[in-house]
Amino acid sequence: MAYNRRPSRTPRSRFTLALLLLTAVTLLVLDLPGTGPLDPVRNVFASAFRPVRAAGNAVFEPFSNGWKGAFGYGDLKDENEKLKSQLEDRKGQDAEIKRLTQDLADQRRINGVTVDQVRTKVARVISGPLNSFEQTVEIDAGSSDGVKKGMAVITGRVSGSGGGVMGKISDVRSNTATVELLTESGVSIGVRTKDGDLAKAVGQGLNKALNVEGIEDATRIEVGDYLYTSGIDRSPFPPDLYVGKVSKVGKTVDGVPRTIEVEPSADLTSRYVRVVLKDPPK
Repeated sequence: MAYNRRPSRTPRSRFTLALLLLTAVTLLVLDLPGTGPLDPVRNVFASAFRPVRAAGNAVFEPFSNGWKGAFGYGDLKDENEKLKSQLEDRKGQDAEIKRLTQDLADQRRINGVTVDQVRTKVARVISGPLNSFEQTVEIDAGSSDGVKKGMAVITGRVSGSGGGVMGKISDVRSNTATVELLTESGVSIGVRTKDGDLAKAVGQGLNKALNVEGIEDATRIEVGDYLYTSGIDRSPFPPDLYVGKVSKVGKTVDGVPRTIEVEPSADLTSRYVRVVLKDPPK
């Protein structure tokens, strides 16, 4: 019995094939550059297929982004590490510039501190107090520079120009020395008032004002007055250096002398100092 052979392509399959060919040609036309005569056609087809392209982008874009994210993660991580490294380098450079700028300002400041008719040696502070109880700093000048134990050390003031008393040399080595700050308990400095009255300023310890001894109760002295080095004979300190400003004047009670306290004028955190090369008393 003979069977009728079914045609291999139905009208529907032919239509589908034709539609695909038309689509391919259309997309080719849309992507061809420099086809001036086809521009009107291109514009028509572009308008017609814009919704199709938009829909395709909406469907495939998440997959595209996921692909890029999966295979581009290493590159992004490397780039992130590179940026972080550059940022750290920039921070380091900024910190170094800031340090150098401050160092230059400190050098200019100490250059403005002078002592008449006395030789001095500029030194850099290389170490501060090792703990909260010590009142000493280390400097990079020693016996090879003419520094001796007992010599006066001055530096810039907290405010204003001129030099303020920082302390005195307590120990000397070949290239370094130890400076005992004037706030150290028991350290004393001969001082005078603006009217020439002589007294003694004595350290009372960390973060404490100096105690002034020897000013008679009848002597007029007020908060805000400055005290200066007396410069008396055999004193390691030249005259007229700022020691401090009076911060407290007590009252005499039952024959007990009044209390007078002075805040040091010198910036005790200075990076640079001057050692007064004047032989200390023996």
